Amino acid sequence: MKMIKALKVSALVLLILGTTSCSKEYDNGEVIENSYTGNVNVTSGGSDPAGDFTGNGDSGTYSFAWQCNQNKASLNFDITTPTGSCQFILEDADGTEVLNKTRSAGGNDSYSGVSSAGTPGIWTVKMILTDFNGDGSYSLHPGD
Repeated sequence: MKMIKALKVSALVLLILGTTSCSKEYDNGEVIENSYTGNVNVTSGGSDPAGDFTGNGDSGTYSFAWQCNQNKASLNFDITTPTGSCQFILEDADGTEVLNKTRSAGGNDSYSGVSSAGTPGIWTVKMILTDFNGDGSYSLHPGD
């Protein structure tokens, strides 16, 4: 009898743990990840975040939450670097990737464009820098 009771309690605990969400809600502008060994400065926030980044052969990811009240976003970024790359990924409020652009040394070093349509709300802005040696800047705006 004690074994059956213990199994019922264990099953109930697993059911409760399985149905509760452990996801974190991020505030606008909150840094989600910063594993980049270089430097990222966010020079403006709110609905139109912008900033600069530098590196000396550095790699890592810098990501933050952004409140986008429209279903598209406009991204501009450029880099000046003899080595490495910078990749921007935007994910909408549902976590769906709506933009993924990379610029590398020796190629087209500027990007200006609009994301695919997504769900308005808190979006994730992710910068992935690889062997980045130089500087760059970015700006984001809701809509087209």
